[in-house]
Amino acid sequence: MLKLLIVDDEEIICNTIAKVIPWEDLGITLIGTCLDGVDAYHTILDESPDIVMTDIRMPGISGLELIERISNTNLNTQFIILSGYGEFEYAKRAMKCGVRHYLLKPCDNQQIIDCLKAVINDCQELYAQNEYSLSDNQLLKNLHYTLIQNIIDEGIALQNEETISWSSYEKYLDFTETPYQLCRIFYLEKRHLKDALHMVDAYFEKQAPHLVVYKVYVSNVLLLFFPNFTSNYRSMDSFFSALSFPTQKTSIDYDRTIYPDLTSLLKYLISKLKRFDMFYFVAEHRLLANFNYEHMIAQAKELCPYLLSSENAVQKQSRQQILNLFQAVSSRDFLFQISTQVLLTISTELSSGNAASIIEFLSEIQTKTELPDIIDCVMKKLDELTTVSQRSSASYSPFIEELLRYLETHMADSNLTLKWIAENHLYMNVNYVSRCFVNETHQKFSTYLMNLRIQKAKEILSEQNPDKIQNVAELVGCGNNPYYFSKIFKKCTGMTPSAYIRKIQCEREIN
Repeated sequence: MLKLLIVDDEEIICNTIAKVIPWEDLGITLIGTCLDGVDAYHTILDESPDIVMTDIRMPGISGLELIERISNTNLNTQFIILSGYGEFEYAKRAMKCGVRHYLLKPCDNQQIIDCLKAVINDCQELYAQNEYSLSDNQLLKNLHYTLIQNIIDEGIALQNEETISWSSYEKYLDFTETPYQLCRIFYLEKRHLKDALHMVDAYFEKQAPHLVVYKVYVSNVLLLFFPNFTSNYRSMDSFFSALSFPTQKTSIDYDRTIYPDLTSLLKYLISKLKRFDMFYFVAEHRLLANFNYEHMIAQAKELCPYLLSSENAVQKQSRQQILNLFQAVSSRDFLFQISTQVLLTISTELSSGNAASIIEFLSEIQTKTELPDIIDCVMKKLDELTTVSQRSSASYSPFIEELLRYLETHMADSNLTLKWIAENHLYMNVNYVSRCFVNETHQKFSTYLMNLRIQKAKEILSEQNPDKIQNVAELVGCGNNPYYFSKIFKKCTGMTPSAYIRKIQCEREIN
């Protein structure tokens, strides 16, 4: 579901639009309404809506300023301008920021719905280009790919896929918000797989170059699944349906199914893959063998929580049992599979956001060929993780602490967003990070950042020769907008920056 925010300083307009549009029928979740630009700006920072429907003229930050500020961030928010007849010049300025949709007030329900449908198409086109633009971030791409592989391994080892620890993985993956496509290419003989993969990659490189496409090969069937990236898949269906190889004994067959989210797709996939002793993940044309040794994987999974026990005897015993499991493995591929399962399980149990470092570690030991060497490296990494667990006594989760440190260092960046920090610094799912941030700090991200900036501003304004208010606004990340800075300063302190300076000066004279 796409998220939408309505912004208008006339409350009756906000409430009317909120009530009369069939949001769910359009695949939209209405996350709220705002009556001024400042509130809207903070809500966008917290919620990262896909669509914002905004008036042009508003107190605090105008709709135009709001659009310009958000267009400078990494957010892919699509704007719909609500405006009266006399404000078209403002709308033209907004359109220079990439805004393509404009509603002239008053407008009826159908006009709004038609406009929303056009914006939804834009969002779908942007999704593959931006949200999943991982081609220049190989670590994040590898992380997602390995996590998907790990979930499938775990699901196969369990009696019921409903018991998969989805919550451990939601730190990194969106399981509920994004529809997924599953393509199945039947009767593809293994000798033609390499050629078929080159053709598939060439197609996506041309049509959706930044899309992450997951690939599984099992029993002459190539499975491709990926997040929705367009509203029309006719050309893709035609391309895959036409795949053929001269020496194939049986002609290729193809079908495609859409799933409402990643969870439902993975549950289906796991239920089918359980039938097979072995299948392959495809990563950059390499076939990664996955073995359905469910008892060993289940046993390793059960031991993981005990490795984090505060009782040394329990931890020592479980470590030895894990080591015994590793030493009983005779296949290098399966050793990597079960090691990945254990390391990622421990990492996600720690709630520390260490999964990205695990992927780096696994990449580093891929060159090792001798099983004892691999086992030795994995056990050392396991000891490192459990040692971190014992030392951790902070009031916040490690990844929240890292986020707070990042804010302290980069607060002067006026384009700072939770979404960018989560995806590019923590390598985590922004919805999960946002929820944890509120639970642990008892503040929304925008509120915490605002208070941090105002505290820094108070320090600057308290100096003997404080900078001009406009300069202070820029120094603390409010950009070239002293009005916005003054508004949030008064909200936090009860007085304007100028009044605060006079107060400090008076106190100095008295003392």
